[in-house]
Amino acid sequence: VGSMLTNSDIQMVAMTGSSATGKKIMATAAKDLKRLVLELGGKDPMVVFADADLEKAATDAVTYSFFNCGQVCCSVERIYVDRAIKSEFESKCAEKAKEWKAGAGSCEESKIGPMVSSMQREIVRKHVGDATNKGAKVLAQAECPQSKGNFFPATVITDVTSEMLIYKEETFGPVVCISEFDGSEKEAVRLSNDTEYGLSASVYTQDIAKGTRVAKQVKAGQVGINDWPLAIAPAKCPWSGMKGSGFGYHSGMDGWRQFSVPKSLVCASKLT
Repeated sequence: VGSMLTNSDIQMVAMTGSSATGKKIMATAAKDLKRLVLELGGKDPMVVFADADLEKAATDAVTYSFFNCGQVCCSVERIYVDRAIKSEFESKCAEKAKEWKAGAGSCEESKIGPMVSSMQREIVRKHVGDATNKGAKVLAQAECPQSKGNFFPATVITDVTSEMLIYKEETFGPVVCISEFDGSEKEAVRLSNDTEYGLSASVYTQDIAKGTRVAKQVKAGQVGINDWPLAIAPAKCPWSGMKGSGFGYHSGMDGWRQFSVPKSLVCASKLT
């Protein structure tokens, strides 16, 4: 259906999905110069400075890594924590993660459901396995059904490093991935931008000026300071992606204009 639509005589294509699919649509649309708005993948970073409200930061790290079983384009997928507070942050995340029991939606105790497919579950399993084989540690895993269903346990891992698949590739699953950094603004920016993607990001610090400086340098379409951007962004804000996370944007006046074409009427005499 998607291929038929893109190859039809429509003038514009808007799609939310993977970067790989976005590239295929761009290639098809190029033949007829169709206009595009593509919201694509992400590997969204969260930076936690030593002066952050750790209770709030840990709650958001867990909530927005696990939300919808991690199957959200702007899920938190990389967490960089100042090494001075890493141990405390890890403990808080591990404790909170235990509450995220996986199970059927009909069960009141369930906080996350199954993965969208067995293939996606295997990607998450592969990423976690690769990370632990290369030195990452599993801090916590919540309850998860062993019966039929594409369930994966809500998981917290730490000591994630750049050679691991889970650091580089979009995981799209219920995993909190923690890495440490030296606490400097320069390193926070460098690590946040160490990805092919640029959808969203978040920065946690009680120094708003510092948070703003870092946020401005992160190459992402939307950056939240002391919150997940999707949770607090007003409707007037455009939703955009940089680098491999998108082409064009939607929402807000800037986004809505992407779905229209300006037209000028000029006349040598006064129009009536």
